[in-house]
Amino acid sequence: MIINRKIFFFLFILFALPLYSITIDGVKFGEEIKLSENTSIPLRNAAKYAPFRFSIYAVALYVEGNETDNMSLKDADVPMALKLVSLSRLLRLRTLLSELRRGFSYGMDHDKEFLETIQDRIEAFVYIFENKNRNPRRYEKMIFLYEPGKGTHVYLENRYLGTIPGHDFKRALFGIWLNNNCANDDLRDAIIKQRK
Repeated sequence: MIINRKIFFFLFILFALPLYSITIDGVKFGEEIKLSENTSIPLRNAAKYAPFRFSIYAVALYVEGNETDNMSLKDADVPMALKLVSLSRLLRLRTLLSELRRGFSYGMDHDKEFLETIQDRIEAFVYIFENKNRNPRRYEKMIFLYEPGKGTHVYLENRYLGTIPGHDFKRALFGIWLNNNCANDDLRDAIIKQRK
């Protein structure tokens, strides 16, 4: 009877664990993001940005397949999503937008000529959040969902805010977290890593 319980427990853990999503600081990241009624993008991995052990936000990458090269993922023209979740009440909108603007430069290796070609779309993206005119709430989710041929759909707490067109914009936006020259190598390496 004891052996049977051990076997049952082992089989339960073996088959049940993959069904659970990642939880970080009380935030549960779902196993997938719906792109359409028939298409969903699976969760790759999630991690938190916590400089000096102070949790600021968590980010999750959703993408199909086994690619783990960060630059290939950044440049891929396939359905992908990034989910950002505020973990601190101290995160201010002005700081977030400033970091996003600065991040585009890092995401494209400070290529000023390229950035000039998408500057109007960067401003449109930033304006989406400026228009909200309030600081991110704790555990509030932002989703950047890239759909080839259509662009990057922007959501705040599952409310659609707009779409920024272009694969070039997607490369720059996702490059903030995925580029070789991104803000945090450990965070990048954690979200592109395949879960076991």
